Amino acid sequence: MFKMRPQKGTLITAVVVLVLGLLFFVEGHRDPGDIPAHDRSKLALAISVVIAGVLIIISTGRMWFKHLWHDRYR
Repeated sequence: MFKMRPQKGTLITAVVVLVLGLLFFVEGHRDPGDIPAHDRSKLALAISVVIAGVLIIISTGRMWFKHLWHDRYR
């Protein structure tokens, strides 16, 4: 029977991208006197959140659109 499930590979990639963005954010905020590093780390976090969001939407795309609810790809 056909079951709709999100794609595991893209979900794992989204989690990895988000964790890397958080690590860059923490590393950038380690020195309280380095204001340009704070700005770069905020930008890196924002970009990683956007990329992770797009990957989650791609992973769950079958569930969002009813015309993709079939099993043609087997």
